[in-house]
Amino acid sequence: MVDKEIYNKYESFPDLTYSCIDFLLKNNDLIWKLLKYTDNNAYKNDSAHPNLTIAQKGYLINDGTPDPEYDRFRVFLDVGQDNTVTKEMCILRIEPAKLIPKNHIYGMVSMAFETYSHVKLNTLSNYRSRIDVITQQLIETFNGQEIGGLGVLHFDARASSLCSTTMVGQIPMKGKMTILNSWIA
Repeated sequence: MVDKEIYNKYESFPDLTYSCIDFLLKNNDLIWKLLKYTDNNAYKNDSAHPNLTIAQKGYLINDGTPDPEYDRFRVFLDVGQDNTVTKEMCILRIEPAKLIPKNHIYGMVSMAFETYSHVKLNTLSNYRSRIDVITQQLIETFNGQEIGGLGVLHFDARASSLCSTTMVGQIPMKGKMTILNSWIA
C-alpha cells in the first residue's frame, strides 16, 4: 500500500508569488523607485525621489481592486502583458511559470519576473535602461536567497537550464523576463 502522506501536495504553490513580493518589499528600494517614479532620474537618492515606505510600496501591488485608470498598480501577481496598458509607466509581474515534479517528493519551480516599461521612459539619465537596471536588481535581490515557502532561488544554469533572461512585450511596452528556479518539497 502506498503512503499518500509522503507525496508532495505543493501547498505553498499559491503563495509563492506573494512570498517573492514580500521579500522584495523589504530588500530592494531601487526597484520600487524605478516602478513608481516615471522621470529619467528615478534611480537617484534625492528629495524628489525618496525611498518608498512599506505602505507606499504596498499601494502599488495589485490586490484585485478594480482600477479604472489602470495607473495605480505597478506590481502584479501574474505574467503576460495586458495590451490595454498604454500609460507611460513601468510594471513588474511575478508568477510561478513552471512546476516540474522531479519525483513524488521534490519539484522544481520556475519563478518568472517580467518587467515592462513604456519606451518613452525606459532610458534613464545615467544612460542605463530602466528595464535592464530592474532586471539586474531582481537577480541581485533574489539569487541565492531563501524565500519563505519557496526555498533558495537560483539564477544558475547548473541548477536549471530554465534560468535565463529574455526580451518580452512589444512597443510601446517592451520588457524582459527573468526566470529563477528553486526546489520545493
